[in-house]
Amino acid sequence: MTGHPLVVVGIGHDGPAGLSAEGRAHVAAARVLAGGRRHLTFFPEWSGEKVVVEGDLETVVGRLRPRYVAEKTVVLASGDPLFYGIGRLLLQSFPRDDLVFLPHVTSVQLAFARLKETWHDARVVSLHGRPMEALRIPVEQREAKIAVLTDGKNHPAAVAGFLRRHGAAEDYALWVCENLGGADERMSRHAPAGMREEAFSPLNVVVLLRERDPAPLAPVLRGEGSGVRGMDCIAPAHTYSPSPPTPRPGVPGRGETEDGVPLLGIPEHALLHRAGPRGLITRREVRLLALCYLELRREDVVWDVGAGSGSVAIEAARLSAGLRVFAVERDDEAFRQLETNVARLGGGRVWAIRADAPEGLADLPDPDAVFVGGSGGRLREIIATAARRLKPGGRIALNCITLENLARGWDGLSEQGLQPEATSVQLAHSRPLGRLHSLEPDNLIFILRARKP
Repeated sequence: MTGHPLVVVGIGHDGPAGLSAEGRAHVAAARVLAGGRRHLTFFPEWSGEKVVVEGDLETVVGRLRPRYVAEKTVVLASGDPLFYGIGRLLLQSFPRDDLVFLPHVTSVQLAFARLKETWHDARVVSLHGRPMEALRIPVEQREAKIAVLTDGKNHPAAVAGFLRRHGAAEDYALWVCENLGGADERMSRHAPAGMREEAFSPLNVVVLLRERDPAPLAPVLRGEGSGVRGMDCIAPAHTYSPSPPTPRPGVPGRGETEDGVPLLGIPEHALLHRAGPRGLITRREVRLLALCYLELRREDVVWDVGAGSGSVAIEAARLSAGLRVFAVERDDEAFRQLETNVARLGGGRVWAIRADAPEGLADLPDPDAVFVGGSGGRLREIIATAARRLKPGGRIALNCITLENLARGWDGLSEQGLQPEATSVQLAHSRPLGRLHSLEPDNLIFILRARKP
């Protein structure tokens, strides 16, 4: 530790009365007190330097960096600072050994307590500074309980409107939980189908409780140009559709499914993909070997990052009806091919997502298995995100063509505390050579893999 610890104290709508004795002692001893304007008004008699946390947070961090070393400094934050709060920024900006966190009860905890519902099985979505699209996955999956952290734009009525547009208004009761923990706390239940904009406290949490089990929705093809473009790195652009998939006409033969392709090992010609160096599809032999290393289970959540035409994602999804596969691709042309392939062959179990990685992974459910086919030059960042989000025992596999990416991948996995293993694969295929035949080798492929403890 470089000097005094930087103490981060969670505080609720009830102000100092809700703080523990330890929290009150830290505030009383502080010489520098930082927090939002509402937080600082809880301590009108406090004497010392006050730092208002608003606007440019990097400037706030710059002010705190020299101060906490010299004098005792306390940061006030809403609820649990490490739950969609300022804690993340502080962890990125200060040595971990210099930080002390004293969390308060979160607004989500209080909301579920008031509703007398468990929340360990709830999906939490933050819409602070994010588009409403962040709600799409849990709504399409008809999650039983969804907690929504709102803001001035994404208010409760806007959430109700989103449910109406996506055919989910009849499936949920919408609870608005205002000023939780305060004297003016209020809980109100609304029917999304008829809800219109009305005045709520800006300090509100929306809880969606599913009231019926609808027919499952299948994410499939949308028209060219669909989806949201130009999003920043905070919230990815997702493209889904609730329409059921349209299988390719054909009569299954021996060893084939209803879409006319084999049960295992989709031939390259059955998938729409780009020719040339930028459009090389993962060979089915390499594809199947990578899937073996992912060791998929029936109910796994799978990420295919840099999915290209979607060959790995689709091959994985066909292994079990219980799998949920999310194929993330940033290139527009490749994404259109991905959508087409998913619609024909994905069986309604592949979500096609147009987004940059790793930002586009933020709102996906935590994976059991991650395959990285393309990285756009950001392999280490993608590995870091995947390693952090992987469930215990989760597996990650990477295909590398170049020695440089092999080295980056090996180092990236090692940096995340994972033990990488490598396999090299070189296929050769017969080709006509006049009246004879020769074996022509493909590029050497390296498959890196690791398991999270």
